[in-house]
Amino acid sequence: MSNEQSPAVRSAVNPEEMAEILRRTGYRATVAELAGQPQVQSAAQGLGFFIGFGNAAPAAPGGFIDLAFQCLISIQGEVPAGMIEGWNRSMRFARLFRQDAFLVLTMDVVLAGGVTDDYLCAQCELWDRVIRDFILHLRNPAAEPTTGS
Repeated sequence: MSNEQSPAVRSAVNPEEMAEILRRTGYRATVAELAGQPQVQSAAQGLGFFIGFGNAAPAAPGGFIDLAFQCLISIQGEVPAGMIEGWNRSMRFARLFRQDAFLVLTMDVVLAGGVTDDYLCAQCELWDRVIRDFILHLRNPAAEPTTGS
């Protein structure tokens, strides 16, 4: 029989905890508020991003059961034909869309059913890879991203 303890499972996370998880994976992270909603601000691969929080956790005041990594890129003019569709067709973990004068890259994370901090760290690492693929896609929209393969 092993003396090892099972990792703690959480079904909610608050912005301060998520900022600490980001820091643990090597990011700088700041907790902020925008339009009355909490968010964690950071950057990866030279692009700023934020984590927005979704549904409040009924049993954990200040906690949330889902969140989304989001990166907004300001654009001028038209997006090359097929750029957004090409990304969404080949990427499993994140979606790209246009909202007004921005390209928005977003990746959802759900804590329902319980997850470990290692899982959340892995999601941060996956986001870093998604951002890297996104930058390559912006440079060459005809290329297929590799993370979704």
